[in-house]
Amino acid sequence: MVDGYLEKLKITPFLQGEGVQSSLPGGAPFLVQFNPESFSVKNDVKLNSGQVATGATAKEAKQVSIPPREFNFDFLLDGTGASGPSPDVTVQIKLFEKTTGFTGQTHRNHFLVLQWGQFVVSCVLKSFTIKYTLFRPNGTPLRANLSAVFVEHKPKQQQNLENNLKSPDVTHTHRVQGDEHLATLCHQYYRDPTLYYRVAAANQLNNLRQISAADELLFPPVEGKR
Repeated sequence: MVDGYLEKLKITPFLQGEGVQSSLPGGAPFLVQFNPESFSVKNDVKLNSGQVATGATAKEAKQVSIPPREFNFDFLLDGTGASGPSPDVTVQIKLFEKTTGFTGQTHRNHFLVLQWGQFVVSCVLKSFTIKYTLFRPNGTPLRANLSAVFVEHKPKQQQNLENNLKSPDVTHTHRVQGDEHLATLCHQYYRDPTLYYRVAAANQLNNLRQISAADELLFPPVEGKR
């Protein structure tokens, strides 16, 4: 962004979720009429919520996953002409719905890129609320506030990395390959090969040599192994 140049926040739609910022746009972008005065970012961490052990007064809080961030924006839509060109408020709302994919014509909203100066994020629209504040005598909206919530979108590979899916605090599924052994897999997921009996019980295995290639095993969470 060049100093002194007014750059407006832009919302660009994409049809593909993987590599969204490097693929071709899925339609015309939505350019806000007025840049927001501020916006908020919600960061969250999902913690375990299991039962407290007998005799314990509290359970140790452990991170299970990192939910995507949420971005909250408030946009002013003005059709009075008091601040220059006055696009129709209803038309602006329809353009916003079309850009974000909130039209009911597809099975999901569009993938989006929000860009405003150095702020660039891939996301999808979670919800939006419109508050009409000024009308013509015939009831036509002249001014409205559009409050939108966007949820950050990340490719699956990036999500797995951030959620640290190799953590023993998370349930895993594993498809057996070749001549893998249960104890070896327990070392891989729990860093403790002696926990094979728990995995055997969770998968109702009567024989520890029963696993074979292509079998899918469940590795449940194990307390205290992180």
